Amino acid sequence: DTYMNNTRLFTDTTDEWLPSTMNYLGLEIRPGVSQYAQNRVEKRGLSGQLSFVGCNANVDLDRLLSLYTESAETEVGDDGAIGDGGSNNELKFVSIQFPDPHFKKSHTKRRVVTPALVTTLAKFMNQGGVVFLQSDIKEALEAMREKFVEDDGLVYFDEHCDDDDCKIVDGAEEEYGLANPLGIPTEREVSVLNQDLPIYRTLFLRNDVSYPSKSSDLARNL
Repeated sequence: DTYMNNTRLFTDTTDEWLPSTMNYLGLEIRPGVSQYAQNRVEKRGLSGQLSFVGCNANVDLDRLLSLYTESAETEVGDDGAIGDGGSNNELKFVSIQFPDPHFKKSHTKRRVVTPALVTTLAKFMNQGGVVFLQSDIKEALEAMREKFVEDDGLVYFDEHCDDDDCKIVDGAEEEYGLANPLGIPTEREVSVLNQDLPIYRTLFLRNDVSYPSKSSDLARNL
């Protein structure tokens, strides 16, 4: 399709960040869009590796991740052992890309990245887990980033910025000039780049603080 043609010259760099074998789950709040995406998965023979779910991440993510991790505990391995099915169903990488900015104050609660979402990611991610954020609207990127540098975000996540990463990329200013670590752009990303407009990105790594932490509890009680 058009998207595949537009991205065929980009280099897939996911192996630099992710294990060689991964399951991918896309969350989409609009049921029609998630069903369209799921139909494309089946059309391309990717069922079992990639799936899309229509849901509200801020309402359903904890439940979905609980079911996912619990399935590893009950998986039967080749030797018949429970919980030894060859996978620990670990949450390794989360990308939140080009969400609706919801600029109106009355719509703030509709934003994808909320303190509750950050807490949920901290709960299910182990040390080294990655959260990648990007938007073509600087204020939207900063609104997402803000949640990862305060409260539970400050306790459990560290912003990643090597000297080679923090430079002007895709027209973005140095402060948010991280290159896309996945290499393959989204459809929105392709559209923005074709218009020579900037894209703002940042990336956070789950640190070694165990969940829940006393610091996290203290921050919530202040």
